[in-house]
Amino acid sequence: MSGGGSLGFRDILRIREIRAAMVGTFVIMLGFGILSPVLPRYARSFGVGYDAVGVLIASFSLTRLVFDPFTGRIVDRFGERVVVTAGAVVVGVSSALAAFAPSFLLLVVFRAAGGAGSAVFFAALLSYLLRTVPKDRVGRVMSVYYGSFNVGIIAGQPFGGLFAKWFGLASPLWIYAIACVVSAVVFWQTIRTPARQPSLVRHQRLRSLPWDRPFVTVLVVNGAYLWMVGAVYSTLVPLFGNERVHLSLGGVGIGLAIASATEFAVLFPAGKATDRAGRKAVLVPAFVAMVVVVAVLGLASSAVMYMAALGVLGVVSGYAGVPPAVMLSDVTSEEARGVAVGAFRFVGDIGFVLGPLCAGWTAKHLGFGPAFAINAIPSAAALAMLLSIRETMPVLPRTGEAAGL
Repeated sequence: MSGGGSLGFRDILRIREIRAAMVGTFVIMLGFGILSPVLPRYARSFGVGYDAVGVLIASFSLTRLVFDPFTGRIVDRFGERVVVTAGAVVVGVSSALAAFAPSFLLLVVFRAAGGAGSAVFFAALLSYLLRTVPKDRVGRVMSVYYGSFNVGIIAGQPFGGLFAKWFGLASPLWIYAIACVVSAVVFWQTIRTPARQPSLVRHQRLRSLPWDRPFVTVLVVNGAYLWMVGAVYSTLVPLFGNERVHLSLGGVGIGLAIASATEFAVLFPAGKATDRAGRKAVLVPAFVAMVVVVAVLGLASSAVMYMAALGVLGVVSGYAGVPPAVMLSDVTSEEARGVAVGAFRFVGDIGFVLGPLCAGWTAKHLGFGPAFAINAIPSAAALAMLLSIRETMPVLPRTGEAAGL
């Protein structure tokens, strides 16, 4: 099975619709990156404790999780163009309202409302990409999309503290709001809703999805991957680096930057391999490596070992992160794509919410070594399911990629 030919990074960015999706996503995630390091301190300015800060941070993700099962129907009902634009506007407006919030309770309410907008925004954008990109190049397109997502966050984070210092703690919320509105304008002007068969779309429900082993495997793989991100990257790695390797917060930041850099470096090669070698062909070795690296990361006893392990983990996560959405397009029909995306994101968000909870509990009660090993189990379960299915990449005739979409 071979896909795709010689479509390169620059060729993808020359496609107007894809370029708009990448630029809009980058702008939104740039604003999110600026906001994320300041939000806990902004919450503390209301005189609340650390537990209340946790409630604020969780409110966004929990609302997104609640809305995920309904995003498919919303996308199918109104179309990608309307939903992507509306989702960006909702997140932007909720951010502006949060900057005005007169009480902590209203701050939580406005931040939670942003989670609803985020759920429909990302579901509609993923649906748009999977519906419009030919299967022989979808891996490379998704790799560029994830690249714009990651680079936006990384580029924004260093500026959050500076803007808060110069213009006040609420200023990153305003910047995030402006970024969302700018992206909404970009999406409205460039994205066109793909054609559908209304008679078929209208009746799509979760029960109509192909609940066979390949489809369930895709969901499990996505949930396991985001469990790893939440449990390992966001929770265990910072705590372990600070409390066991005895790195400063700056040193932990360098380690995470190394992981981000190596992940970014392999995203496009991962997309190319997904298109050419196959989805399972990339995922199986990536998940084998991920299980091993996560399980032994808690053995790192020096800063050099810690940094090296994070560099390897970045490479592994880059190769593991691209194929799941591509595989989703293989195992679902065009008519059920919107509902399938909602289910895909719902399971992923479950992993992202439960992973940190499990990581924190296991680290507290069992220690860092067992915590890393235990939080490698979801990836091991996903690997077992991957080994039980056939390659999902369809055999497609070669097409002239230079013509674009």
